[in-house]
Amino acid sequence: MSTLQKMHKVYIELTSKCGLSCDFCPSASRTLSSMEVETFRKINQEVKAFTKDITYHVVGDPFLVENITEYLDISHEAGLRVHITTAGYYLEPWHVQALNHPCIKQINFSLNSYRGNKLPISLEAYIEKIADFTLGFRKLNTKSFINFRLWNKDDDNSQVEYNTQVKKIMAEKLGVELSDARRLMYKTLFDFDSLFEWPSLDMPYVGDTGTCHGLTGQMAILSSGEVVPCCFDYEAIVNLGNVKEMDLASILDTPRAKNMIQGFKEGIITEDLCKHCSYRLKF
Repeated sequence: MSTLQKMHKVYIELTSKCGLSCDFCPSASRTLSSMEVETFRKINQEVKAFTKDITYHVVGDPFLVENITEYLDISHEAGLRVHITTAGYYLEPWHVQALNHPCIKQINFSLNSYRGNKLPISLEAYIEKIADFTLGFRKLNTKSFINFRLWNKDDDNSQVEYNTQVKKIMAEKLGVELSDARRLMYKTLFDFDSLFEWPSLDMPYVGDTGTCHGLTGQMAILSSGEVVPCCFDYEAIVNLGNVKEMDLASILDTPRAKNMIQGFKEGIITEDLCKHCSYRLKF
């Protein structure tokens, strides 16, 4: 009998291509790839049995996918709600209309991306492009959320000056008053959080006890079709199977997947990668 269960969210990587080199993001050794439309269609039909929410992201930027509307149409036909996560650097004017789609639940802009790169544009130009999108999108759409992510708090509070600049510029470009609150406009918010370390077998050993949302609250499917337990496993260290060869229910019914799920229920960490993951300590 399958261990398949309802999940809060499933991450589906449309492409592993990013084009940026954020200093807080890992460098993947995978071959860059984009997910074929038919593979994506198969995943959407199978994933709707245990989640309503999917995210077009693991490490790639979905705004590099020129036919993103085709993917959105497929998700809408499957009755899924889509979250988009992007650096915003590749925003084009046509994205305003393309993302005004009935399946879009939330658009997340990772604004720390500018700070983590040496980009050939000013911070003001970077923010202005995202603000212009926001204003155009809001004229068409009042139901979907827009989040400006600043996930960069560290022990030294090195992010304070940068975040202050970002908030000031964004408020000016949107034509709103800057306050201490997160809300800028209707369903348009700043989202603050701490920097986190991506798990790796080279990272310090954390322990073999604890729990996580991997395979219980979330999982990820890489652009290559490989299924992994969470959005941090960007190189498929815990490769549970490939959707091009098996259906999702069968992949999640394999001994390896079932052992992970049962282990988390009992407070036991079964996979080496998870034993080197400090993020799960949040749970």
